[in-house]
Amino acid sequence: MTVAAHIIISGPPSAPGVARPELSRLVEAAWSGGAHPILISGLTAGEVAPTLSRATLSSEHAAVAADAFGEVAGTTAVITLPLSHAGVDPETITALIAGHGRQSEQVLVAARNGEAGPIRLTPIDHADAPEIQLECGDEGAVSPSDGRASLAYEAPPADTNAVDPWEQRGSQAEER
Repeated sequence: MTVAAHIIISGPPSAPGVARPELSRLVEAAWSGGAHPILISGLTAGEVAPTLSRATLSSEHAAVAADAFGEVAGTTAVITLPLSHAGVDPETITALIAGHGRQSEQVLVAARNGEAGPIRLTPIDHADAPEIQLECGDEGAVSPSDGRASLAYEAPPADTNAVDPWEQRGSQAEER
């Protein structure tokens, strides 16, 4: 299972000819969170995608999904990351990818305290599926930020019913 990131830029850079620090920060968050490939739409003429990412021509989900699948054949979903939310925590991206592993036919929306943000994981084969919120505890998932401000991150409670496969393996070994 591979999940791509699609960073959407709307509007020109504040300083033409100068790299956007918030774009680099969002690319790093996507990479650290486990997304690959990282595609960017909306770059202005002459603007270069940061390291670890590349430009894509369209911002439409189907075209971005096809582009991502063309780069990594196992791509099963795309996380949409608006540049306006560059303060998103990499853990939120990781949580969306993990949620996709459990609910692969659902559109997952990052949320904080029941408030949905614009960050979404959309399965390639189920783009029209109903959306469900995934509580991430990340203020950056719902509040616009350029990544410089300190935002709140409250990890959601652990799933106490989940069994770590390594724990299972250890208990089975003890029985032998």
